[in-house]
Order: sequence, then C-alpha cells, then structure tokens
Amino acid sequence: MRYHSLLCAASLVLTGAVAADTIQWNTLSAGYAKANIKLDAADFGERSRFKPDGWQLQGSYLLSDQLYLRGRYDRVSGDLLNVKVTSEQSWLSLGLRQQVMPGLDTFFEGGYAKEKASADIIFIDDIALRYSDSGSGYQLGAGARYLATPELELGAALRYVNVSGLSGSTLGELSASYAINEQFALYSNLLLDSDASILGLGVSIRF
Repeated sequence: MRYHSLLCAASLVLTGAVAADTIQWNTLSAGYAKANIKLDAADFGERSRFKPDGWQLQGSYLLSDQLYLRGRYDRVSGDLLNVKVTSEQSWLSLGLRQQVMPGLDTFFEGGYAKEKASADIIFIDDIALRYSDSGSGYQLGAGARYLATPELELGAALRYVNVSGLSGSTLGELSASYAINEQFALYSNLLLDSDASILGLGVSIRF
C-alpha cells in the first residue's frame, strides 16, 4: 500500500433487496468508510495506528446472465502528526458470475486499479507543502455471495491488487447486506490485509 500503507483497498458488497433465491447484481451504493492502518513504531513511536475516514461509492451491472461490470471508488483522509493525509482508490472490473444453486453465486473478476495518496503540511505562515504519489495497475478477485435468508446476504472474497511502484497485496473481504424493501438495503463490508483494514457502512439501491 502507498505512503506508509495509507491506501487500503476498500470495499465491495453492492447489494440491495433480493428475491428469495436471487442474488441482486444491479446496484448502486454509497456509504461511510473508516480505515485502520498499522504504523511503523520506529517512525511514529507510541502511535501505532492511524484511522482516517471518508466515503465510498460502488456499483455493479449485469451485461448478460453471467457477465457484469463493477466499479468502486474509496477516499479516506485524516491528520497524522499535524499532516493531512488523503488516500484514494479506484477500481473498474469485468466479472463472470455463476449461480451454483438458488441463493448462491460464485464470481471471478479483474480489471484496472488506480491508487493515489497525498500529504499536506501547513506551516505557521499558511504556506502548504504537498507530497503526492499515484500509480495504476490491475486487480483480481474471486469469491461467493450467499442468501442466508430472503433479506440477508453474506459474502466472502479473496483479492489481489498490483499497482506500479508498490508490491502486490493480497486482501481478504467479508460483506453483508440486509434488504429493507425491494429497492433499498443496508450494507457493510470489511477489506483487510496484514497491515491495514477498511470498514464500509452504507445504503444500496437496486435497479
């Protein structure tokens, strides 16, 4: 992850209300995001965690019975030792989903990834010094989505992200979505690796 692991991969589960045995893939989601990043004690002393927060947008759309498009954007920021740090991540994927049985879909997806981080240092005379770094590459993911009840969907996935200038990262993902009605659902997701995690909470609209 870029700039002392300040970029965390962020968040999937884009689900809305569902029929009794059908996973909903046509969705648009927006919500709150909070990261938890492990810091190097040699550089930051007793402050071992950095917890920036922000927001996330996600969406997916079925192109056919099996092919789908998925996009996501995550942005978190926070103050670290009087420096404002901002991290952004964008993914655009083409995926293949397969219904294993009613209420259980598996999927594989891959595509473009971009990560950007910036740090603003404000001096006493209000002159700001900005550090900025960005890179692009690819990401892959595979997992399953399961309807535990007609309203509750659970998901799990394994993801790999490789962006220029960074070593590749393997990420685990857990997700849940609860349908309020036919059009709206509440969702949560957790994306994590050994150094960082990001939690997302929000609302999904299906169409």
